[in-house]
Amino acid sequence: MIKTAFFTILTLVFFYIIWINNVFAPHETYEMPEQYKKIAEDDRYAKEGKQLFEQNCQACHSVRYDAVYPSAIQANPNLKALQEQYGKVLPRDVYESAFQAELAQLKESFGKVPPDLSTIYIAKGKEYLFNFILEPQKVLPGTSMPAVITGKPEETAKIISYLRSVSEPSSSEKAKRTLMGIGTIAYLVVMGVLIWIWRSRILKRMGLH
Repeated sequence: MIKTAFFTILTLVFFYIIWINNVFAPHETYEMPEQYKKIAEDDRYAKEGKQLFEQNCQACHSVRYDAVYPSAIQANPNLKALQEQYGKVLPRDVYESAFQAELAQLKESFGKVPPDLSTIYIAKGKEYLFNFILEPQKVLPGTSMPAVITGKPEETAKIISYLRSVSEPSSSEKAKRTLMGIGTIAYLVVMGVLIWIWRSRILKRMGLH
């Protein structure tokens, strides 16, 4: 019974840390006007945000989860053939091997290959991204990120909406995952109780209880 209670508590603590109080999430404080927060959180702006991303960010960055690659790679005729073979989202090893020259050129230009932004929304949050995209040097002095969209907060918020749509599941999928998590915890608790009852009965039959 003690072991069951211990593992149940451990499971609850794990889900609490991951879902409610994620210690790995960013905790820096950045300001973001409410009207732009609403845009960033609205999936209706994701399509327009993708177009803005392709116009302003794709020269350097990729969003592999959405099969969006840097412009030099997107223009490579080998990309289509590889996607037909491996799917739209190329495996990382295939991607890095097939486009080594393009990635090396990006590294030479910026000192390192600009990061893929598939999960940047989850890693940094909308407030950080809003401030960094608008004023990269102010948020991260010395960064090689150019201020390509400075003075355009609405467009920035739409790009964030796109990045959010790529990195986060839909509302229905979130609800499904939450229900699955609750169901898993309930299953562990019920099974723990049943195992304890079964164990007690076995010990009683053996005269050890």
